[in-house]
Amino acid sequence: MSRSSPIMANSTVAGKAWLFDSGCCNHMTSQPDVFVTKTTTTSPSVVTTANGTSLPVHYSGHISTTQLSLPDTLYIPKLSVNLISVGQLCDMGLNTLFSPSGCYVQDPSTKKTIGIGRKVGRQFELVYLRKPQPFVHSSLSTSDGSPSDIDTWHSRLGHISFDKLKVLTLSGILGSVKPDKLSCLSCQLGKQHALPFCRIDVNSVASFDLIHSDVWGPSPLPSMGGSKYFVIFLDDHTRFTWIYLMKNRSELPHIYMNFARMIQTQFAKHIKVFRADNAIEYKERSFLDILRQQGTVSQYSCPGTSQQNGRAERKHRHILDTVSTLLISAQCPERFWGEAALSAVYTINHHPITLLQNQSPYEALYGQPPNYNLLKVWGCACFVLLQPHEHTKLQPRFRLCCFLGYDIEHKGYRCWDLISKRLRISRHVVFWEHKMFSSISTSQLEYDHVPPFFTDTSVQLFPGQPSSSVPPSQTIVDPSSPSMDMSSATPSHSSPLHFPDSSSPVDTSPSITPSDPTSLSTCDSTPDSSSMDSPEMSVLLDELTTDNRRSTRVRHIPSHLRDYKSYSTLFSIHTPSSYKEASSDPLWQRAISDKLEALNKAHTWDIVPLPSGKGIIGSKWVFKVKTNSDGTVDRYKARLVAKGFNQEYGIDYEETFAPVARVTLVRSLLAIAAVRRWPLYQMDFKNAFLHGDLTKEVYMKPPPGVTHPHDHVCRLKKALYGLKQAPRAWFEKFSTIIQSLGFTASNYDSGLFTKTTTSGTILLILYVDDMIITGSDAHGILDLKQSLSSYFEMKDLGLLHYFLGLEVLPHDTGIYLSQAKYASDLISRAGITDCKVANTPLDPNFHLSPGDGSLLSDPTLYRQLVGSLVNLTVTRPDLAFAVHIVSQFMASPRTTHYTAVLRILRYIKGTIFHGLYFSSTSSLELRAFSDADWDGDITDRRSTTRFCFFLGDSLISWRSKKQSLVTRSSTEAEYRALAFTTQELVWLRWLLSDMGLSLSSPTIIWCDNTSAIQIAYNDVFHERTKHIEIDCHFVRQHVIHNTITLSPISSTDQPADIFTKAHHPGRFSILLSKLNLVPHEPS
Repeated sequence: MSRSSPIMANSTVAGKAWLFDSGCCNHMTSQPDVFVTKTTTTSPSVVTTANGTSLPVHYSGHISTTQLSLPDTLYIPKLSVNLISVGQLCDMGLNTLFSPSGCYVQDPSTKKTIGIGRKVGRQFELVYLRKPQPFVHSSLSTSDGSPSDIDTWHSRLGHISFDKLKVLTLSGILGSVKPDKLSCLSCQLGKQHALPFCRIDVNSVASFDLIHSDVWGPSPLPSMGGSKYFVIFLDDHTRFTWIYLMKNRSELPHIYMNFARMIQTQFAKHIKVFRADNAIEYKERSFLDILRQQGTVSQYSCPGTSQQNGRAERKHRHILDTVSTLLISAQCPERFWGEAALSAVYTINHHPITLLQNQSPYEALYGQPPNYNLLKVWGCACFVLLQPHEHTKLQPRFRLCCFLGYDIEHKGYRCWDLISKRLRISRHVVFWEHKMFSSISTSQLEYDHVPPFFTDTSVQLFPGQPSSSVPPSQTIVDPSSPSMDMSSATPSHSSPLHFPDSSSPVDTSPSITPSDPTSLSTCDSTPDSSSMDSPEMSVLLDELTTDNRRSTRVRHIPSHLRDYKSYSTLFSIHTPSSYKEASSDPLWQRAISDKLEALNKAHTWDIVPLPSGKGIIGSKWVFKVKTNSDGTVDRYKARLVAKGFNQEYGIDYEETFAPVARVTLVRSLLAIAAVRRWPLYQMDFKNAFLHGDLTKEVYMKPPPGVTHPHDHVCRLKKALYGLKQAPRAWFEKFSTIIQSLGFTASNYDSGLFTKTTTSGTILLILYVDDMIITGSDAHGILDLKQSLSSYFEMKDLGLLHYFLGLEVLPHDTGIYLSQAKYASDLISRAGITDCKVANTPLDPNFHLSPGDGSLLSDPTLYRQLVGSLVNLTVTRPDLAFAVHIVSQFMASPRTTHYTAVLRILRYIKGTIFHGLYFSSTSSLELRAFSDADWDGDITDRRSTTRFCFFLGDSLISWRSKKQSLVTRSSTEAEYRALAFTTQELVWLRWLLSDMGLSLSSPTIIWCDNTSAIQIAYNDVFHERTKHIEIDCHFVRQHVIHNTITLSPISSTDQPADIFTKAHHPGRFSILLSKLNLVPHEPS
C-alpha cells in the first residue's frame, strides 16, 4: 500500500482523501470522528499490508458525512490513506466501473449512480458516495394505478419544478405521494440558467387583454416534420400558452390569423393588445394589416431590450429548458425537439402558478382543473395496439413505441413507431413509465433486425459471459410485465448505453465480468442511460467507450455506415479486370451473355473482311457493380467498349459534341416540383448508345466471346460505347424522336424538353442516358412513357430516388437532395473513417500559398480527392470556397495543401448527411445575392466573385470564382461581381420561363456595396471607374430595361459571404442556416 501523493491534499472527507482499492478486504479509515456507530468486536482484528506490515483494527462501524456513507468500516489509527473496498461494494450489490477517465458506483435496483470517483495519477479518488435507497417496485404502486413515486410524477409532468409539484402533492390530487426533495440530473443539465433580471410588471385584469408573443429559431436541425421555428402566444391574465411549429418565419401571419379566429370562436373575445419584440416578421405589412383589421393594439420592444418582452422571453426559456430536459432524460435524438416542445407546453399549462393562487393556467382559462391522470412520462416505452390488417393472428397485436406526447386534434397519444418509422396516434396504449424507450435493446422490437433508434455508438459496460448456449433469438420476453428488467431477459450486451461522441477512443482493457450474469443482485446489471443522475457522471460518460466482447450474435456495420445495408458486401465483391477473369464467374458470365444478346438484337455490327487501307480499332470488356442509393447491389453489368482513342479525325469521326443538362437545371426542376407537388419519375435506357446511327465506316476487332471467321472484323453500324461520336449520335437520335412526340428543346439548355398540353405541362431532363420526367399532366406522362418504350428498350424505375449519384429523398414537406453515399465512399477512400471531425472546412487563421510545405512525391491521390470534392459541391455549397482554394494547387500540390484537403474531408465526415432542402411551402420568387472579396488572395491580390440564387427558399445556383484582373478598389470588385451575377441571372430567367415559370417583375440582386449600386444606376463618367471594361456596364442596361433591381444588404446578412472566405464556426453556422443546408436522417 503506497502513501498518498501530494496531489491528494485536496481531500473529500475531513481533510483526507478516500481511494478505491480492489485488493482491500474492507472499507478502512484512520479518522475516528466520521463514525456514527461503533462495534468493538471486529473481524479481522489485524490487517496485513502489501509489504507484510500488520496493522491492528480497533473497532468497526458505520460512517456518514455529507459526501460519504459506508457501513462496516474498519478503524485503523496507523492507516495513512482511507480505503474503499471494491469487493465490499460488490457484496453490497453495487456495480463499480473503472475507466481511464474515472469510475462510478451504481445501484442496480434503481439504476441510479450513487458514487463518483476521479482518476488521479494511477489511483481513483472518491468524489462522493451515497447510501443506496430502497427500491420501490412498480407493482407496489397505489391500487388505482397512480404511482406513489414522486420522481415518476416529476417525469410525468414534464420535469415540473419541486415547488409546483409540492403544491399538487399537498392538495392530494396526485394521491398518497410524499413531497420528498427531488434530485434530477436531467433538470440540472437542462434547466441551469443565469440569475434573473428584476421584474417590474403589471398583470392584465381579463383574459386576452394582452397577448405576448415571440419566435424561436432557427433550430440547428429541423424537427421530424421539417420545422425549424416555433412561435408562442401567451395570455397575460391566465398565463396559458399556445405553441405552433413553423418551417419559415413567413408563416407567422397565417398562424396568427388562425389563432385570433380560434380565440373569437372558442372564447367570444378579441385580442386587445399584442406585445412582441422588434423582429422583422412582426412588422411585415401583412401582419400589421391583420392587427389593424381586428382592432388590436401592437406594442413592440425597443431594439436591444428583450427584457421589455420578458413574459415571452421567460416562457421561451421555460419551454427550451423543459425540451432539453426531456431529450436528456429520454436520451432521444435532437430531431424530436418539435414533439418535445409541444408536449412541454401541454404539461406547462397544467403546472400550478403562485400568481394564480396555485391554480394552473388550464384551470384559470377553462374554469375547471385538468385531469392529471392522463399525463405520462415523456419518452417512456409504450405499447400501441395495431390495426387488424397490420398483423396476422399469430403475430403480436401491440407494437413497442416511444411516447412523444399528446395529440390536440385527436383523443389519443402520439407514439413513435421505430419499425414502420412513423408517428402513431392511438388511445389504446399501455405505458411502461419506469423504463425509457432508449434503454430497451432494438433486438427486442421485432423478430427481425431493426435499424437502431440512435445514430450514436452503443457500448456495453457489463458484457459478462453467456449464461447458456441458448441463442439470443430464443430468449422469451413477456411484454405484459412492465416491472421486468429487460437486461435480465436478454444477454447483457443487448441493452445499449448510448454515448454522444462516437469518435471517442476505445478502451480495449478487460471489462468487468460478473460470476452470474442472470443475477440482478451482483455487479452485472447494465446501467440505464437515463439514470446517470450526477453532473460528474456526464463528464465521465462523454470520454468513455469500451469494446463489445465477441459473441455468437450477428455483427452489424458501423453506425456511420448503417444506412448502407450492403456496404461491406459491396466492397467484398471482386470486380474483374479482364474478360478471362470474368468468364470464370457465373454472375459475370450472365452479364456478358446479356450484353452480347443486346448487341446482336440491336444489329450493332456486321462480320465482314477488313477492306484494304482501312484502319481498325480494338475493344475491351468493362465490368461494374451497379448499386442502389442505399448501397445495395442492383445488378452486375458488363459493357463492351470500343477503343476510340485510336480513331482519326476526318476518317472515322467528325463532330463529337453532345449537350447534357446542367446541374443548375436539375436543382431548379426539383425546387419547382417540390412547390407544385409534381411527382418525379425516372426511366432507364437499356444500351442507350446502341440506338445511335453511325455515318462513318468504323471497323473493330471482334471482342472476346464473339465467334467469327478468320481475318474478319466487325463493321460497326451502331454507336458503341467508347467511340468519339457515340454520345452525339445518341443525342441526335433521342432529340429527333422526342421532338416528334410534340416536345420542344429549350434554347437555354439543350438537355431540357418541354411540352404543353390541354391538361398541363410535361418537363423532361436528359443527361446522357439518365432521364427525369415530371409535370402536371399525369396522363401525358403515362403516354410519354409508353411512346418512349415503343422506340427504345427501357425500364420504368418509378419514382425518382437516385440520379447522377444524387440521392433524391421526397417527403411530404419537400425534397432532400444529398450525396451521403458518395461522401461516405470518399472518406473511406481517403482512409480517415476513424479520424476526428472538423467543424469548418477551412481554418480561418491559416492561408494557403503555392510555396508552403514540401512537394508531394505522388500527387495522384491529391488530384483524385480534389476532383471528387468538386463533384460533391453539387449538393454541398458549404464546400464551394474550400474546394475553390485547394483546386488551385493541382499542378504542384504540397503537404500543407494535402492537409487542407484532409480537413475538408474531416468536416464532411461530421456532416455526411447534409444536403439541400427544397421546401414544398416555399414561394417561386427568384432572388440573387452578389458579393466579392476584394484583394482576398494574398498571392496574386486578385478578388473573388461569389453569387447565389434562391428560388423562394431553395438554393438552386451558386459560384465562387477568382476575378481575372486585379481591381483597384472594393467598389470595382463588387461591380465586376454584379456583372457576373447579372449574366447568370439573365440565363436563369429565360430557363425558368421555358420551364413554365414566368417572371414578369424584375429580379432583385442584393449587394452589400452601396457604391457599386450607385455606379450601376448612374451613367456618370468618373476618374476611378473609367478603366472598367464596357462589358461590365451591361448591368446598367438591364437595370434600365427593368430586368433587375439592385438593393443594398448588410454584410452580416449576406448569404453569399460563405463563398469567399473561411469563417469561424459561429459565423459559419449562421451562414449555413441561410443556405437552407440541413441534415436528413438516413432511411
